[in-house]
Amino acid sequence: MRAARERVRTLVESKPFQRFIITLIVLNAVILGLETYPAVMDAIGEVLGAVNAVIIGIFVVEITLRIFAHGLSFFRNGWNLFDLFVVVVALIPAGSEAGVLRVLRLLRVLRLLSAVRSMRLVVTALGASMPGIASIGALLFMLIYVFSVAATTLFGAQNPAHFGDLWVSGASLFRIMFGDGWPDFVAPMAFDAPWIWGFFIVFTIAASLIVLNLLIAVVVEAMDRMKIADIDEAIEEDKALDERILDELAALREQVSRLEAASTRSQPDRPVS
Repeated sequence: MRAARERVRTLVESKPFQRFIITLIVLNAVILGLETYPAVMDAIGEVLGAVNAVIIGIFVVEITLRIFAHGLSFFRNGWNLFDLFVVVVALIPAGSEAGVLRVLRLLRVLRLLSAVRSMRLVVTALGASMPGIASIGALLFMLIYVFSVAATTLFGAQNPAHFGDLWVSGASLFRIMFGDGWPDFVAPMAFDAPWIWGFFIVFTIAASLIVLNLLIAVVVEAMDRMKIADIDEAIEEDKALDERILDELAALREQVSRLEAASTRSQPDRPVS
């Protein structure tokens, strides 16, 4: 049993097998897109349905092989559980699909995240950077809140459409943060009071150049950590693979030795002339 598991594990972790699964995921994504065109469905709907069924069948075989190869450790990996959930959703009969289930079928496309190592690395890095992102988000909220109160107090009477109350001011500052045409409504206000430009320039520098750059820095730093961890994991996997190969070679040598010993014992003694 152990030898069979090792052989299956070597198969499902091999590059050709993984490329084959990625190709099927992309093909399945194309089919899901084509199914949104009634004319295409009228012309080749049955063909697409048959191809889709074959792909789902291969996905079922793949997930079964992975469960057999990894055993209970399969269920300790979040990406494996996601793949299993996607395959289970794909097995729900088409006649019983509600709108939500049709949308869930699109999760098959997201299997690329677990199948492609670089994509998986990006998503993992985003998850690892969430504490830092939350802190920067709180800082950004505080910054917008302070400037919203100031903008409502200073410009509310002059430009109520954009700074009439706290919520409107916050929405306007959010637009300014992303450079969404804010000079168009600031210019009339600053015609008689040029210092108003300074207020919004300070906010833009604080929000866009400082806070957003901090956000990028946190994500990049998390990705660097994940890359290092990914390299370490790959090294450990290579070591484990080498150990499995050495164990199999040792087992083969032992079998050959036993066969040679049995063959020697089975040969009759030659008479001495």
